[in-house]
Amino acid sequence: MANPTSVKQMERRSVWLYVFAAWTLYGVCYSVIWTVAYSTPAEALHWTVPSAFAIAWTWAFLTPVVFRLAALLAPRRVGWVVSIAGHAMAAFVLASLVSEVRRQAVSFFGDRPVDPYLPVMVWWLDVWVFVYITLVVIGRALEAQRRYADRVMRADLLETQLARTQLQYLESQLQPHFLFNALNTIQELAHETPATAARMLRRLRALLAISLERRGEDEVSLADELAGLEPYLDIQRTRFSDWLRVEVDVPEALRRGLVPHLLLQPLVENAIRHGFSGRLAPGWIRISATRPRGDRLRLVVEDDGVGLRGSALDEPPTGIGLSNVVERLRQLYGRDHQFTIRNRSEGGVEVVVEVPWQPSLTRRVESTPAALPEEQPADWKTGEFPGATVSSAIPVAAAAPQVEASPALSVRIWLGIAGVWLLLAIFWTNQVVLFGSVRPEGTQMEVWTVASLQLGTSLIWLGLSLPVLWVARRYRFTPENWPRRLPVHVLLALACGVIHVWGLRMMGLSQQPVFSYGNLNPLTGDFFIYLAILAWSHSRDFVAWYRMRAVETARLTAQLARSRFQAVRIQLRPEFVLATLEHLESVVHEDADRAERLITRLADTLRLTLEIGRRPTTSVARELELVSACIESHRLGVRPGVQLVQRVDSEAMTDLVPSRIVCAAVDELLANAWIEPTEPLVVEVDATRLSGTTRIAIRAKLQGRARAGGSHLWWHRHGLAERAVELAGNTVSVLVPDPASILLIIGDDAEAAVQAAETISPLAS
Repeated sequence: MANPTSVKQMERRSVWLYVFAAWTLYGVCYSVIWTVAYSTPAEALHWTVPSAFAIAWTWAFLTPVVFRLAALLAPRRVGWVVSIAGHAMAAFVLASLVSEVRRQAVSFFGDRPVDPYLPVMVWWLDVWVFVYITLVVIGRALEAQRRYADRVMRADLLETQLARTQLQYLESQLQPHFLFNALNTIQELAHETPATAARMLRRLRALLAISLERRGEDEVSLADELAGLEPYLDIQRTRFSDWLRVEVDVPEALRRGLVPHLLLQPLVENAIRHGFSGRLAPGWIRISATRPRGDRLRLVVEDDGVGLRGSALDEPPTGIGLSNVVERLRQLYGRDHQFTIRNRSEGGVEVVVEVPWQPSLTRRVESTPAALPEEQPADWKTGEFPGATVSSAIPVAAAAPQVEASPALSVRIWLGIAGVWLLLAIFWTNQVVLFGSVRPEGTQMEVWTVASLQLGTSLIWLGLSLPVLWVARRYRFTPENWPRRLPVHVLLALACGVIHVWGLRMMGLSQQPVFSYGNLNPLTGDFFIYLAILAWSHSRDFVAWYRMRAVETARLTAQLARSRFQAVRIQLRPEFVLATLEHLESVVHEDADRAERLITRLADTLRLTLEIGRRPTTSVARELELVSACIESHRLGVRPGVQLVQRVDSEAMTDLVPSRIVCAAVDELLANAWIEPTEPLVVEVDATRLSGTTRIAIRAKLQGRARAGGSHLWWHRHGLAERAVELAGNTVSVLVPDPASILLIIGDDAEAAVQAAETISPLAS
């Protein structure tokens, strides 16, 4: 992988190579106009060309300086007054420098005496100031484009992360749903056939372990999906004995195709629930795969059950399993998929899923997006990726500005443009009058004549502003098309200069031919006026688009936080579930009644997790119901010495708190390595209502002593409880006064929570 520093250096060198090439192109154009404008072009060729290139390359070396000044003197950094004053001083200094270069170049290459400095400097002042302004505007436009491109990439990455988070939520939703249904089946067998129940528990634990291994994978090969389905099918075969026959008709060549993770299990579960409900005879389920076209993979899950009846054929799936599948297909493939559920003509139901054919050896890039620095969302700066490197897996096109409409030009903007041209007419008039007084002849020029000429120039350019802005918006530069469009804009800039001086002749304000030495100054200035308008239009577009993207980024950030909190709300600690299932395997042989109670409480925990986790908030009473089921599951299972003591004010029972936040904190305490599973443990939960906040204190009390070195490390491991608090919003504050306690403060608003936390924090410490 290339060193980021060396990459930046190479990019910087390539940028300045482009700058030098652009100024060289200008030198070619300038030398042609200068030579043609001279009375004897053939005689002037030997000094106009090198002089033009001397001026052009001087500006090429000054361009980095101007770009740096544009960044340092940005109004958002130093204010408008300092910015304008600084640019005015810099423009005057650089104009003076380039005027001296021009004097010396003409004298050296033309073999003639050096012209007086002051007249040359005054006569060319406006042109070099225009050059400076053009470079400043181009620098700001490039900066705005970079900021906008970064914001576009940020929004694209956020959208990718949002889709991944929603997929994780949908996948996490299936686990408690499936476990709940499977435990109900096992509970029926605990008394009748303990050996069969233990076998089903082993298969259930294997299925959960496989699911956890593949967590985070949006797509897996069809072979892996079928292998992960086998423990579930074994459970169902055990449940229905000889009544269920499962056929798998998937050619070996199709097993390497990618399919959504956990796609088949909900479809088979749905077939069993509908196809075997109330049956009096054995039945079958068939899973098949075909490729109807070279770029499509079709999966069919069918049964010979009773089929769908009534409105169920026309309505979208409403159960967790099928609706989950439909939503995950939409998230992964958009409209590029098919999901159909219908009755078979022979009886029963078939579900058809068609997705793009994608071999597992060429996994999609979208399944492994670059991660953003989740721990620093507030530090997302314009044009900055703090501590993050964009992965090469992200397509380069994602960073390029998208084609968007330019913001409209309001009446206020047009009045501002007219005001600028009026001010320039005044400036040009004073410049020409000053030039007449400082040149060696000392000719006094008539002010009204000069003012009429400059006012005509401003009126012509005011009329040209509309088509120039239209061209700038219609033929906008992008990172891909600028080599093709730059020559076009150069020709249009020269054309604007010709139109300007020709217009002055038509208005009777000038008698000089279009290509004459006297028009060299206005033709040069017109060239940079066009480029300045072009750069201003681009800069304005990028700034407007950046602001729109910033709003979109804020919306996506909030939506991402909500989606992550949604996923956290239904997450189960896999270590606890796997350990409980393993414990049940032995208990079901030794104590069937205890096994049944444990299964019941674990099922209650799963059910309440699904019910409560679907909503962002729940009542304290409902939250404590889940805590009670969780504690009881621990007591009957892997932590027999745990007890729950609740002390809750009646006023606080109906208060709304973020869903599952209390249970997450309790679960975090129970999972700590410094709490011995065999020691008696009392978990106390106190809830009170005070000053616009709900305060929930959670303590773990051991009869023995806490293991040394525990401290607060458990909280700083970025566990489930911490993520829940971080994602629940700014109405939640948390304090950890000691290794065995946690205090949650849920305010009616963010200010109440912060004030309460600041009041309690010194006492806690």
